[in-house]
Amino acid sequence: MADSQYPYPPDRFDDEADAVSFHGAHRAELPFWRENLLYIIIIGAAAVLLVVLLFFIGSMGGDGDERAEDPTTAAESTTEGETSAEEEGEASEEPAPEADMSTPVLVVNAGGINGLAGSWRDTLEGDGWEDVSVATADSTQQEPAVFYRAEEDAETAQALAAEVGAAEAQQSDEYDAAVTFVAVTEPGAGGEDSEG
Repeated sequence: MADSQYPYPPDRFDDEADAVSFHGAHRAELPFWRENLLYIIIIGAAAVLLVVLLFFIGSMGGDGDERAEDPTTAAESTTEGETSAEEEGEASEEPAPEADMSTPVLVVNAGGINGLAGSWRDTLEGDGWEDVSVATADSTQQEPAVFYRAEEDAETAQALAAEVGAAEAQQSDEYDAAVTFVAVTEPGAGGEDSEG
């Protein structure tokens, strides 16, 4: 319906304007939830996902909580394991190997010190070793060592290694003597034992 103040005769546009419910250039604002519908959906999905994750993590953590509630079981089993290991260690500890003092021993001076092999020969003979000879190495070494040729001399070589402060005796064909001690320091120096 045309406005009575409107100076022009009605036309087809006026008919269309009468047919629609909205009049004028502005429409009513959309409600808040419709304007931000996308953000509301994203926030809601994130909240649901967070709840599901927390529930899932909580159900997985249940196993750990059971262990935490009963810590004595693990502690007791560990203590028992340590005790049995200590008992086995004490039971398996063999007495120090016994040396056959009559086994020929070669003392090799590998420390570059004049008279080193002779000093060791005197020390070992004072400790009861019966057949000690000396030699000089072609090059110096940093650590003392004990070698043996035949398996039957292994125990004697290990006893000598313990006496002179060397590491575990090793089997080797490098030297001709039954047992060879490669000396690098004077008797009593560097943790080597000169008791006798």
